[in-house]
Amino acid sequence: MNRSPTVHRRRLGGELRRLREAAQRTHREVAAHLDCSQGKISQIELGRVPVRTADVRLMAEFYGSSAEQVSELLELAEGSKQRGWWQEYPSTARRNGFDTYLGLETAATALSVFEPDPLPELLQTAEYSATLLGSSREEYTAPEISERLAVTSERQQRLLGTAPLELWAVLDEAALRRLVGGSRLMRGQLEHLVLMSYRRNVTVQVLPFDVGAHPLLGERVTVFSFRNSTDQQVVHAGDPTNSRFLDKGGETEPYLTAFEQVCSMALPPKESTMLISRIADEQPCRPSRRPARTEQRGSRSRR
Repeated sequence: MNRSPTVHRRRLGGELRRLREAAQRTHREVAAHLDCSQGKISQIELGRVPVRTADVRLMAEFYGSSAEQVSELLELAEGSKQRGWWQEYPSTARRNGFDTYLGLETAATALSVFEPDPLPELLQTAEYSATLLGSSREEYTAPEISERLAVTSERQQRLLGTAPLELWAVLDEAALRRLVGGSRLMRGQLEHLVLMSYRRNVTVQVLPFDVGAHPLLGERVTVFSFRNSTDQQVVHAGDPTNSRFLDKGGETEPYLTAFEQVCSMALPPKESTMLISRIADEQPCRPSRRPARTEQRGSRSRR
Protein backbone atom coordinates (compact mmCIF):
# COMPACT_ATOMS: atom_id res chain seq x y z
CA MET A 1 0.00 0.00 0.00
CA ASN A 2 2.97 2.38 0.38
CA ARG A 3 3.42 3.07 -3.35
CA SER A 4 2.61 6.72 -3.82
CA PRO A 5 2.58 8.78 -7.04
CA THR A 6 2.44 11.91 -4.87
CA VAL A 7 6.00 11.47 -3.61
CA HIS A 8 7.28 10.60 -7.09
CA ARG A 9 5.77 13.85 -8.40
CA ARG A 10 7.29 15.92 -5.60
CA ARG A 11 10.69 14.30 -6.04
CA LEU A 12 10.54 14.80 -9.82
CA GLY A 13 9.50 18.43 -9.40
CA GLY A 14 12.34 19.09 -6.95
CA GLU A 15 14.91 17.58 -9.33
CA LEU A 16 13.60 19.59 -12.28
CA ARG A 17 13.73 22.78 -10.21
CA ARG A 18 17.30 22.04 -9.12
CA LEU A 19 18.39 21.38 -12.71
CA ARG A 20 16.67 24.54 -13.98
CA GLU A 21 18.35 26.70 -11.35
CA ALA A 22 21.75 25.11 -12.09
CA ALA A 23 21.24 25.86 -15.79
CA GLN A 24 20.21 29.44 -14.87
CA ARG A 25 16.95 29.19 -16.78
CA THR A 26 13.80 31.09 -15.84
CA HIS A 27 10.23 29.86 -15.74
CA ARG A 28 9.52 32.13 -18.70
CA GLU A 29 12.26 30.53 -20.81
CA VAL A 30 11.18 26.98 -19.96
CA ALA A 31 7.53 27.80 -20.66
CA ALA A 32 8.45 29.22 -24.05
CA HIS A 33 10.49 26.09 -24.83
CA LEU A 34 7.55 23.82 -23.96
CA ASP A 35 4.96 26.22 -25.41
CA CYS A 36 2.98 26.34 -22.18
CA SER A 37 2.27 28.75 -19.32
CA GLN A 38 4.77 29.73 -16.62
CA GLY A 39 2.18 28.59 -14.08
CA LYS A 40 2.37 25.05 -15.41
CA ILE A 41 6.15 24.96 -14.92
CA SER A 42 5.73 26.21 -11.36
CA GLN A 43 3.07 23.57 -10.62
CA ILE A 44 5.31 20.82 -12.06
CA GLU A 45 8.22 21.88 -9.86
CA LEU A 46 5.97 21.90 -6.79
CA GLY A 47 4.86 18.36 -7.62
CA ARG A 48 1.21 19.35 -7.74
CA VAL A 49 0.37 18.13 -11.24
CA PRO A 50 1.22 15.06 -13.34
CA VAL A 51 3.75 15.70 -16.09
CA ARG A 52 4.07 14.03 -19.47
CA THR A 53 7.18 11.97 -20.16
CA ALA A 54 7.78 14.00 -23.32
CA ASP A 55 7.78 17.25 -21.32
CA VAL A 56 10.23 15.81 -18.79
CA ARG A 57 12.60 14.89 -21.60
CA LEU A 58 12.30 18.34 -23.22
CA MET A 59 12.97 20.09 -19.91
CA ALA A 60 15.93 17.88 -19.04
CA GLU A 61 17.54 18.37 -22.45
CA PHE A 62 16.92 22.13 -22.24
CA TYR A 63 18.86 22.14 -18.96
CA GLY A 64 21.76 20.21 -20.49
CA SER A 65 21.20 17.12 -18.34
CA SER A 66 23.27 14.00 -18.84
CA ALA A 67 21.81 10.81 -20.30
CA GLU A 68 21.90 9.26 -16.80
CA GLN A 69 20.01 12.20 -15.31
CA VAL A 70 17.40 12.03 -18.07
CA SER A 71 16.93 8.31 -17.42
CA GLU A 72 16.41 8.90 -13.68
CA LEU A 73 13.92 11.69 -14.36
CA LEU A 74 11.96 9.54 -16.78
CA GLU A 75 11.81 6.77 -14.18
CA LEU A 76 10.37 9.24 -11.66
CA ALA A 77 7.89 10.44 -14.27
CA GLU A 78 6.67 6.88 -14.81
CA GLY A 79 6.29 6.39 -11.06
CA SER A 80 4.24 9.58 -10.82
CA LYS A 81 1.64 8.09 -13.16
CA GLN A 82 0.78 5.20 -10.85
CA ARG A 83 -2.71 5.12 -9.40
CA GLY A 84 -2.86 5.66 -5.68
CA TRP A 85 -5.14 3.33 -3.70
CA TRP A 86 -7.20 6.37 -2.61
CA GLN A 87 -8.30 7.01 -6.20
CA GLU A 88 -10.82 4.22 -5.66
CA TYR A 89 -12.58 6.65 -3.30
CA PRO A 90 -13.03 9.79 -5.44
CA SER A 91 -15.51 11.76 -3.33
CA THR A 92 -13.20 11.55 -0.30
CA ALA A 93 -9.84 12.03 -2.00
CA ARG A 94 -10.89 15.11 -3.95
CA ARG A 95 -12.12 17.07 -0.96
CA ASN A 96 -9.85 20.02 -0.21
CA GLY A 97 -6.68 18.43 -1.56
CA PHE A 98 -6.98 15.39 0.71
CA ASP A 99 -5.43 13.29 -2.07
CA THR A 100 -2.08 15.02 -1.50
CA TYR A 101 -2.27 14.27 2.23
CA LEU A 102 -3.11 10.61 1.54
CA GLY A 103 -0.27 10.32 -0.96
CA LEU A 104 2.27 11.65 1.54
CA GLU A 105 0.92 9.51 4.37
CA THR A 106 1.06 6.41 2.17
CA ALA A 107 4.73 6.96 1.29
CA ALA A 108 5.85 8.08 4.76
CA THR A 109 7.67 5.75 7.14
CA ALA A 110 6.93 7.94 10.17
CA LEU A 111 4.30 10.48 11.17
CA SER A 112 4.39 13.02 13.98
CA VAL A 113 0.94 14.41 14.74
CA PHE A 114 -0.39 17.12 17.02
CA GLU A 115 -4.19 17.13 17.17
CA PRO A 116 -5.92 19.50 19.60
CA ASP A 117 -9.45 18.16 18.99
CA PRO A 118 -10.81 15.73 17.83
CA LEU A 119 -8.55 12.68 18.10
CA PRO A 120 -6.36 11.78 15.07
CA GLU A 121 -8.16 9.69 12.44
CA LEU A 122 -5.47 7.00 12.55
CA LEU A 123 -6.43 6.32 16.17
CA GLN A 124 -10.21 6.63 15.88
CA THR A 125 -12.70 3.80 16.24
CA ALA A 126 -15.28 3.44 13.46
CA GLU A 127 -18.09 4.57 15.82
CA TYR A 128 -16.18 7.70 16.85
CA SER A 129 -15.41 8.55 13.19
CA ALA A 130 -19.01 8.03 12.10
CA THR A 131 -20.31 10.26 14.91
CA LEU A 132 -17.94 13.07 13.94
CA LEU A 133 -18.99 12.84 10.29
CA GLY A 134 -22.65 12.88 11.30
CA SER A 135 -22.18 16.11 13.26
CA SER A 136 -19.82 17.86 10.81
CA ARG A 137 -20.70 21.25 9.36
CA GLU A 138 -20.06 19.64 5.99
CA GLU A 139 -23.11 17.69 4.94
CA TYR A 140 -22.24 14.13 3.90
CA THR A 141 -24.58 11.68 2.22
CA ALA A 142 -24.76 8.15 3.60
CA PRO A 143 -22.58 6.79 0.75
CA GLU A 144 -20.01 9.53 1.40
CA ILE A 145 -19.86 8.64 5.09
CA SER A 146 -19.37 4.98 4.21
CA GLU A 147 -16.60 5.90 1.78
CA ARG A 148 -14.77 8.08 4.31
CA LEU A 149 -14.98 5.33 6.92
CA ALA A 150 -13.53 2.87 4.39
CA VAL A 151 -10.66 5.28 3.64
CA THR A 152 -9.93 5.71 7.36
CA SER A 153 -9.95 1.95 7.87
CA GLU A 154 -7.55 1.50 4.95
CA ARG A 155 -5.20 4.14 6.36
CA GLN A 156 -5.23 2.52 9.79
CA GLN A 157 -3.88 -0.71 8.30
CA ARG A 158 -0.52 1.08 7.98
CA LEU A 159 -0.15 0.83 11.75
CA LEU A 160 -0.28 -2.97 11.57
CA GLY A 161 1.78 -5.65 9.84
CA THR A 162 5.48 -6.47 9.74
CA ALA A 163 6.80 -3.03 8.68
CA PRO A 164 4.25 -0.65 10.21
CA LEU A 165 4.13 3.11 10.05
CA GLU A 166 5.78 4.80 13.04
CA LEU A 167 3.26 7.15 14.67
CA TRP A 168 4.01 9.73 17.35
CA ALA A 169 0.79 11.44 18.42
CA VAL A 170 0.45 14.28 20.90
CA LEU A 171 -3.17 14.67 22.02
CA ASP A 172 -4.76 17.57 23.81
CA GLU A 173 -6.55 16.59 27.03
CA ALA A 174 -9.65 18.35 25.67
CA ALA A 175 -10.01 15.69 22.95
CA LEU A 176 -9.99 12.95 25.60
CA ARG A 177 -12.67 14.60 27.71
CA ARG A 178 -15.00 15.71 24.93
CA LEU A 179 -17.96 13.32 25.06
CA VAL A 180 -18.32 12.38 21.39
CA GLY A 181 -21.32 10.11 20.88
CA GLY A 182 -21.99 9.47 24.55
CA SER A 183 -20.24 7.72 27.43
CA ARG A 184 -20.32 4.16 26.04
CA LEU A 185 -18.85 5.17 22.70
CA MET A 186 -16.23 7.40 24.31
CA ARG A 187 -15.16 4.71 26.75
CA GLY A 188 -14.60 2.35 23.82
CA GLN A 189 -12.62 5.00 21.99
CA LEU A 190 -10.37 5.69 24.97
CA GLU A 191 -9.81 1.98 25.59
CA HIS A 192 -8.83 1.66 21.93
CA LEU A 193 -6.31 4.49 22.42
CA VAL A 194 -4.78 2.64 25.35
CA LEU A 195 -4.44 -0.56 23.32
CA MET A 196 -2.84 1.32 20.41
CA SER A 197 -0.37 3.00 22.76
CA TYR A 198 0.95 -0.45 23.70
CA ARG A 199 2.10 -1.04 20.12
CA ARG A 200 5.85 -0.65 19.62
CA ASN A 201 5.35 1.61 16.58
CA VAL A 202 2.85 3.93 18.29
CA THR A 203 3.76 6.60 20.84
CA VAL A 204 0.96 8.57 22.49
CA GLN A 205 1.46 11.62 24.68
CA VAL A 206 -1.18 13.78 26.30
CA LEU A 207 -0.82 17.55 26.66
CA PRO A 208 -2.68 18.27 29.92
CA PHE A 209 -4.76 21.37 30.57
CA ASP A 210 -2.39 22.70 33.21
CA VAL A 211 0.50 23.31 30.80
CA GLY A 212 -1.34 26.43 29.63
CA ALA A 213 -0.15 28.13 26.45
CA HIS A 214 2.17 26.19 24.13
CA PRO A 215 3.89 26.71 20.72
CA LEU A 216 1.21 24.87 18.72
CA LEU A 217 -1.83 26.45 20.37
CA GLY A 218 -4.62 26.62 17.81
CA GLU A 219 -2.60 24.57 15.28
CA ARG A 220 -3.15 21.14 13.75
CA VAL A 221 0.14 19.72 12.48
CA THR A 222 1.37 16.54 10.80
CA VAL A 223 5.02 15.89 9.97
CA PHE A 224 5.71 13.31 7.25
CA SER A 225 9.13 11.60 7.31
CA PHE A 226 10.40 9.29 4.57
CA ARG A 227 12.92 6.48 4.27
CA ASN A 228 14.68 8.03 1.25
CA SER A 229 17.11 10.66 2.53
CA THR A 230 16.57 12.75 -0.62
CA ASP A 231 12.93 13.29 0.34
CA GLN A 232 12.59 16.30 2.61
CA GLN A 233 10.28 16.12 5.60
CA VAL A 234 6.91 17.65 4.78
CA VAL A 235 4.76 19.54 7.27
CA HIS A 236 1.01 19.73 6.84
CA ALA A 237 -0.46 22.60 8.84
CA GLY A 238 -4.07 23.67 9.18
CA ASP A 239 -7.42 21.97 8.83
CA PRO A 240 -8.97 20.45 5.70
CA THR A 241 -10.43 23.82 4.62
CA ASN A 242 -7.18 25.76 5.09
CA SER A 243 -4.46 23.29 4.21
CA ARG A 244 -0.76 24.05 3.70
CA PHE A 245 2.04 21.66 2.73
CA LEU A 246 5.51 22.95 3.61
CA ASP A 247 8.76 21.27 2.54
CA LYS A 248 11.45 23.97 2.57
CA GLY A 249 13.78 24.07 5.56
CA GLY A 250 12.92 27.64 6.45
CA GLU A 251 9.22 26.74 6.50
CA THR A 252 9.36 23.40 8.28
CA GLU A 253 11.99 24.13 10.94
CA PRO A 254 9.73 26.30 13.17
CA TYR A 255 7.09 23.54 13.20
CA LEU A 256 9.63 20.80 13.93
CA THR A 257 11.02 22.85 16.81
CA ALA A 258 7.53 23.60 18.12
CA PHE A 259 6.58 19.91 17.99
CA GLU A 260 9.67 18.98 20.03
CA GLN A 261 8.76 21.64 22.58
CA VAL A 262 5.18 20.36 22.84
CA CYS A 263 6.51 16.81 23.34
CA SER A 264 8.66 18.03 26.21
CA MET A 265 5.65 19.77 27.79
CA ALA A 266 3.33 16.75 27.40
CA LEU A 267 3.12 13.86 29.83
CA PRO A 268 5.55 10.99 29.15
CA PRO A 269 4.01 8.04 27.26
CA LYS A 270 3.42 5.83 30.33
CA GLU A 271 1.81 8.64 32.31
CA SER A 272 -0.25 9.55 29.25
CA THR A 273 -1.59 6.01 28.98
CA MET A 274 -2.46 6.04 32.68
CA LEU A 275 -4.36 9.32 32.28
CA ILE A 276 -6.30 8.00 29.27
CA SER A 277 -7.22 4.88 31.29
CA ARG A 278 -8.43 6.99 34.22
CA ILE A 279 -10.59 9.14 31.94
CA ALA A 280 -12.00 5.97 30.34
CA ASP A 281 -12.88 4.62 33.79
CA GLU A 282 -14.78 7.85 34.52
CA GLN A 283 -17.21 7.05 31.67
CA PRO A 284 -20.31 5.28 33.05
CA CYS A 285 -21.18 2.03 31.29
CA ARG A 286 -24.63 3.05 30.09
CA PRO A 287 -26.05 3.32 26.57
CA SER A 288 -25.29 6.61 24.91
CA ARG A 289 -27.95 8.91 23.54
CA ARG A 290 -27.31 10.53 20.18
CA PRO A 291 -28.14 14.24 20.05
CA ALA A 292 -31.40 14.97 18.25
CA ARG A 293 -29.54 17.23 15.80
CA THR A 294 -27.33 14.35 14.65
CA GLU A 295 -30.35 12.07 14.15
CA GLN A 296 -32.09 14.73 12.06
CA ARG A 297 -29.01 15.29 9.92
CA GLY A 298 -28.67 11.57 9.30
CA SER A 299 -32.30 11.25 8.20
CA ARG A 300 -32.51 13.98 5.61
CA SER A 301 -31.08 13.96 2.12
CA ARG A 302 -27.93 15.92 1.52
CA ARG A 303 -26.29 17.47 -1.45
